[in-house]
Amino acid sequence: MKKFLKSLGFGYFIIGSLLSIPMALSYVYAQWFVLIGMGWSVFSFSGLSFLMMSGYLIAITPIVRAILWLPSLVMWFADPGGYSFLKWLAPGFYAEIG
Repeated sequence: MKKFLKSLGFGYFIIGSLLSIPMALSYVYAQWFVLIGMGWSVFSFSGLSFLMMSGYLIAITPIVRAILWLPSLVMWFADPGGYSFLKWLAPGFYAEIG
């Protein structure tokens, strides 16, 4: 029984890790355009805080998604009129700059 639960948990984290890769790439894509728009002001205090927030979005958020992907997917599935699966999978691709 212990071996079965261990392999089940391992499979859960593998699936979560695979689902978090598009999320991280989408945040890199979205933050890149903001970074280009900032220009030289990226070297100011607000620019450095932007880089810290970007690091959080790109590194920490996918780790949380790898752990909590199943409840998040169930919540997405429970609200059929909310948003598409691709928006759940990679929300950074749907960010608007303006």
